Order: sequence, then C-alpha cells, then structure tokens
Amino acid sequence: MSDESVLMEDLKTFKESFSQAIKDENITEQIDMTKRLGILAEHLGENITRQELLPFLEENMNFHDEILLNLPEQLKKLIPLVGGYENSQPVLELLKKICNIDEFLVREKTLETLKGIAEELSNELVEELLVPILESLANEQWFTSKCSAVALFSSIYPKVQEERKAELRHNFRLLSQDESPIVRKEAALGLIDFIALLDKESIKNEFISVFDNISNDNMDSVKATTVKVALAICKILSENEIEESIFKTLESFAESESWKTRHVLAVDIAEIQKVIYYHKLRGRILAMFQKLIKNVEDEVRIVAVRNLVPYCRCLKESYERTDQVENNFESVFIQSLVPQITMLVVDTCTDVKLELAKNILSLSTLISKETFVEHIMPLVLDILDLEQSVSVKANILENLNDLPADVDFDQSLPSIKRVIRTLIVYSQSHWRTRKGLLVTFMHIIKFAPKEYFAENIKHFYGSLLGDHVFAVRRTAAIILPLIVKHFGMTWTSAQIIPYFKMFQRDTRYLYRYVPIFGINELIEPSVLPGEEKEYLASLKKVEDKNKAANMLWMLKCILKKLESLLEEKTFQDILSLNKSIDDFKTDNISLYAGETLNSLRSHYSENIFSYDGTKAENSNDWYLTGVLFFIYRECLGLLLTLFDDRIVNVQIRSIFTINKIKVFVDKLLAEIKEPWVEETLQVLKQEELDRIEEELNAELVEKSEELDEENINTELIDSIITTSRTSLQMGENNLDEYNKDGIREMAIDVVEKWPENVDNVQTEKFETVISADSVIETKETENTSSEKPEPMVVDVVAPDVEITEVVAANDTATDVAVSDVAATDITPEVVEVVEEKETLDTTVAPAEDSQVPDEAVVKSDAVVKVEEK
Repeated sequence: MSDESVLMEDLKTFKESFSQAIKDENITEQIDMTKRLGILAEHLGENITRQELLPFLEENMNFHDEILLNLPEQLKKLIPLVGGYENSQPVLELLKKICNIDEFLVREKTLETLKGIAEELSNELVEELLVPILESLANEQWFTSKCSAVALFSSIYPKVQEERKAELRHNFRLLSQDESPIVRKEAALGLIDFIALLDKESIKNEFISVFDNISNDNMDSVKATTVKVALAICKILSENEIEESIFKTLESFAESESWKTRHVLAVDIAEIQKVIYYHKLRGRILAMFQKLIKNVEDEVRIVAVRNLVPYCRCLKESYERTDQVENNFESVFIQSLVPQITMLVVDTCTDVKLELAKNILSLSTLISKETFVEHIMPLVLDILDLEQSVSVKANILENLNDLPADVDFDQSLPSIKRVIRTLIVYSQSHWRTRKGLLVTFMHIIKFAPKEYFAENIKHFYGSLLGDHVFAVRRTAAIILPLIVKHFGMTWTSAQIIPYFKMFQRDTRYLYRYVPIFGINELIEPSVLPGEEKEYLASLKKVEDKNKAANMLWMLKCILKKLESLLEEKTFQDILSLNKSIDDFKTDNISLYAGETLNSLRSHYSENIFSYDGTKAENSNDWYLTGVLFFIYRECLGLLLTLFDDRIVNVQIRSIFTINKIKVFVDKLLAEIKEPWVEETLQVLKQEELDRIEEELNAELVEKSEELDEENINTELIDSIITTSRTSLQMGENNLDEYNKDGIREMAIDVVEKWPENVDNVQTEKFETVISADSVIETKETENTSSEKPEPMVVDVVAPDVEITEVVAANDTATDVAVSDVAATDITPEVVEVVEEKETLDTTVAPAEDSQVPDEAVVKSDAVVKVEEK
C-alpha cells in the first residue's frame, strides 16, 4: 500500500470519527478532535489538507458553538501547513463562513483571528485575499455578516490602494444606512475607530452626513453613539469646522426629550471639554454641563456629578492650553459652578448626594486653598452636620485624604466626631460601614493632633477592636502601626495599647485574639507590601551620623536583650512547638479587610519602618525601637499569659506570634551586623556607648502602663459593640454565684440602648436565655456535679507534649462555655444561648465581594488535639 493510500485511510478514519462525534453530540470529543487538526494536517501534507480535509470541515460546519469558539484559532494554525498565506484561501473561506454564525462570541473570536491575519499579510495579499471577503460579507443579506464586515474595515483600510479605499468608504456608508438597527449601531461604533484612519477632506465630504444620520436616528441605541462619534471627528477638525458641523448637535443633546440621550452626553461631558478646548466654545460647554447638573432625571444628574471633578480638571486645562494673558478658571468656577454644587448638597436624590460626597473634596486639587476654604469647606461641613443619610456622611469621611494638607482641619473635627459616632451607632446590620471607618481614622491620624485623637477618636477605635463581627476586629488592628508611626510608641502605649490589653482576659476566646492581632501588625504591617523589607535602610541616609550611631547602638543593645530573653528555656520550649502547628494557617487578611485594606494601602505610601529624625525626639518615637521596647516590656509577657489559655486555638496563635517575633528579631540582628553599621558606630566613644546602654536599661525596667479600666471610656464599647463591664466581671467571678435576674436585666438594658428604630421588642423572650439547668462555665468554676462531664480544657505544656492531629469539636459536652456573642449581639428577633465549646473556633470571615448578609458568618478553624508523647 502506497504512502498516499495510508494517508487517505487515516483521513477516512478521522472523518468517520468526527462525523460520529457530531452525530452523537459528543462535545468533548469534537473539541478534542478540533485541537488535533494541526497534527493531522501536518501528517496529511499540504495537498491533501487543502483538497480533502478543509472541504470536509466546510461541509460539516454545523458544530456546537463551543467547538466553533475554538475552531478559528486552530484554523489559523493550519495556514503554514497548507503552503502559507499564498495558499490560504480555503482557510479564509472557512473563517468567512464562521463570521455568519449568530453567536456573538464566536463571531468576535473569528474576527480577532482575521484581524491578526491582516496584520501579518502584505498590502498586496490583503487586497487579494481579505478585501473580497470583506466585500462579500458587507453585501450579504443577514445582519451577522454585515456586522462582521464593519469590524474588519479598520484593519483592512490602511493596507489598500486609494482606489480601493474609496470603494471601502462607500461600502461603510451603505452599512451605516442599513435597514437593520443592529447593523447601523455596529457601523456607528465602528466609525469611532474608522474616523481616525480617514483624511480631513473625506470626513468633511463623506462622513459629516453619516454623523448627522446617526444623531437623528429613530433608534435610541444608535443615537446613543453620537457623542463618541462626534469626539472622534472633533479630534481631526478645526475649531470653526467643529462649530459649523458638530457642536450644534451636541448642544441639542443637553435638551433632548430622551433621557438616554442626555445621559450619554453626561457620561462624556469631561471628554467633550478635553477635546473641544477652544476658547470660543468653552462657555457653551459649561452651559451644557449646568443643564445636566440641573436635569430632572436622577440618572442624568448622578452621572453629571460623577464627572464633576474630571470636567473641572479639563476646564482648567483648557484655560492653561489657550494663549491668554489671564487664567480665569477660578473666577468661572466660583461664579458658575459653586452655585450648582450648593444646589446638589440639598438634592432630593440620595444617590446624587452620594456621588457629590465622593468627589467634593477632590476639588481641592484644582482650586486654591482660599477658594476651597471659602466656598467648598462650608458645604462639606453642612453635609456632615445636616445631611440625614449616613451613607453620604460616610463617603465624606472616606475621602478625607483629598483635603489639602495646609487647610485648617480644626473646624471640621467636631462634625467628624459626631458623624463617626452616628455611623457606629446606626450600623448594627452594616458591619462594612464600621470597617470602612478605619480609612477615616487613618486620615485623621495624618491631619489631626494626637491630643484630638486621644480625646475624641480613640474610644471609637476601641469600639471597633471589640466589634461583634470578627472581620471588623481583625481589620481594626491594621491601623495600629500607623498610629505608632505618627504619634510614637510612648503615646500609643499610654492611650491605645490599653484597649488591646483589655481583651486578653475577655471571657470570649475569639476576643482574646485581639492583642495577638495587634502584636502581629506591629511586627509585620499589612499596609506594607509583602516583599522583603530592609528595616535599617533609612539610617544610611541620615546626615547626622552621630544621631544615626546613637539609634543603631540602642537598637543593637535592645536586640541583644531580646535575643537573650528568647533563648531562655520558657521561650525555647514554646518555640520548639512551632513545627507542631504547621497546619495552622495565618489569617488571610485580604479576606477580612478586602477593599478597606486596598484603600489603606493606596492612601498610605510612607515606609513605616523608616527613620525620621525630625519626628523622633526620643528613642521610643522611632517606630522600630518603640516596637522592640514594647515587645521586651509587654508583648512577650502578654503572649505567655495567652499561651496558658484554656482554649487551644489561643495557645496556637500565641505560639505562632512568638515565633514571628523570633524571626523579626533574627532579621534585625542580621542587618545590624552589616559592615556599614559597624562603620557608623565608630563615631561614638566608649563613654557614649556606655551611657546609651545605661539609659536603655533604665527604660526597660520602668513600670509599663497598667490597664486601668476606670480611666478607659467604655461607654461606646459597652452600649454598642464590645464587651460590657458586666461581662468582664462575669469573666472574673464564678458565674454560679452570679444572679440570673441580673443577667436578664443586663440583656433588657442592652435592648433599651439600641437605636430608636427597634420596635416591638418582646422582652419576654429573654426568659429563655437563662434556663433552670443552664450553667455558664469559666476557667475558675469548679465542676460540682459528678454526673456532668467536665468541659474540655487543654493546657499546652512544652516540651513534653506534641500536637498530633486535627479532631472534631466535642459534641457530647453538656456544659455551656462562655459565649462568643456579647450581650449586645442578642437581637430582638432571635434570642438564644450560643455555645462556645473549647475546641471550636467560630470566626467571621466574609469576603468583601461575597453575597453574605451583613451579620456574622461563622466558619470553623482547625482544632488541634494535644496529647502526651
């Protein structure tokens, strides 16, 4: 049997298999065989592929859309296997046939393939191979062919001769007048790119009439493309030509009866000002924008307000581009735009005010400080003080970063405080609103003095640390490094750290995570990118070498002490357990923080670990030394306490964090041993080194700030979100001795503190909270009944134990442990006892883009069983 016979036999086998797959509607088999077309063509050779394989495919084009979606790419790969582009006519015919398919995605994929081929072909081959295909598609009856033809004009037109170009322009104009609205719309959209390839005379003589037809089309879908087509034409025409041919049409759109027409004008109003920047037309565009701002349709006003800042920016640029002696932008802004913005502040549509709140502070980048303070700042304060919508106020706070750095921030602070409190109180079911406040806190940290933060904001921050939603508590710790960076560790230890320490003895173990979160953030701030950091790099650039040497020597001394402390047996035993918690996965902070973290990162570009000699008045004011002091004096002791916790998951996180501290210290020790450090230290005499070390030792033995709850304003924490003082006392006392009526009164008191919109609360439901047989166990409670199994309390001790396996929660336990749900978490609709079993970690981890309700979403962490070897 000859070689050709063998090839024909192979082809016959392929045809039979392919036909059978089509008959059986076996999609998977068809896709697989389609992907093997290149291998088969290479096997068959050029002649048999052109004469047998491609005609077979053309005869059997009744494929499923999924196969057709993959076919164009495979057909392009066949071109080299049929003899190159000179012999590619059969392949192109197949692609043309697919261009007639109804499915849009299939046509789009095929057109991408044809455009790619057009880029690779020479001008002669384009005219020979692709122009006939384009003309054939344009002259067919079905709309799909014509739409495909429109998409190919821009790729083919630049590669043909002038005679052919005239024919193609004529064909395009015919398509723009087609009886099918779908074709006319595609032609209008295609004209946007096609215009850029035409010369000015062709546009004026042939396509201004096309533009007029589009703008007067009786179909809104076609007419909606007018503005973008006009912009494409205006980029080529002169000022007078635009005024004569295009501009009147755009002006008429501002007063069109169709709201959709006005809407598309509002969408592109900033681009119109950018393209048509001429002095003569500037005022008329401003008048168009004023009409859109005052439009009766909410949707039009929303889009117009969204474009307020882009439009003003383009308006300002137009003044800068024209040759004028005086720039009148600011006076025009005050006279023509401020009155419109003032009207928007009291707009009847909340969505309009939401857009204004997002943009109004950004105007500060376009106008002078004096104009902003005199005309815009009063409007901002009115929104904060008088606006009823909490969301509108929240949008203002989220964009405080746009305020000019030199604007007096003091007049805004009282209003900001009131808004923050309102947002927290009335956002019980909207935890993302509370989480978004952290961005506001970041802005306040940058603008306001630390005295204001201490008196007015820290209590709000404390409330978020104790929020009943895990994601809020986890995210709240993220800004702790920013507080330390701007206000110093000394101030932070006195004002903020007590809020973290308060939770170390909270009766709900998930809340005992809070101080661990804070320590982790101080060591490895989430607001910084995850790449490897050089902690001491900024000290290389300090001009005062004596000051740099002082900081380096102090750093070296404290690191030696930390290294020595971590070498002690207590910590070595704990560090040795790190391998036993390999299954523990640290929090995916992006899961909890989501867009809030993205906002924090985008608005905060400063390197937290960098040294700023102008701010660091003492050793603790540099972030790095302040954190190391804090670790030595307080963190390690706190982690030892949490390591002895009765809940295994708290123990595991403590082990993880102590190991994290060890890694942090080791990295710093490695940097401190670099040659440049030793060179810098040589500027100090031995007496100076001894003095610094002596001062350091004195600081380290100073008594750290003790937690004094009497000095902590817990009013907001108690009544809104976090643990109440009563629950703190419950954690310290034997709850068998706690009066059940007192618990009931506490629950009813919580409901009475809720917002006024909570109606018809049936306090009788609280009777079910405390039943005759309910016993709430704490670590100190002794089990007085021999019939009840003891709650599973696991203490990890090293090195005689090893974490061996992951086990399920103890479903047989009958004792009710202290609930993770605070008294304020009890809703009037559902009142129940939520059991926190010692082995179950119920954490809230809703993704920002998830479709979960705003209430807590519960999932289980792995629970680790500890056994003796």
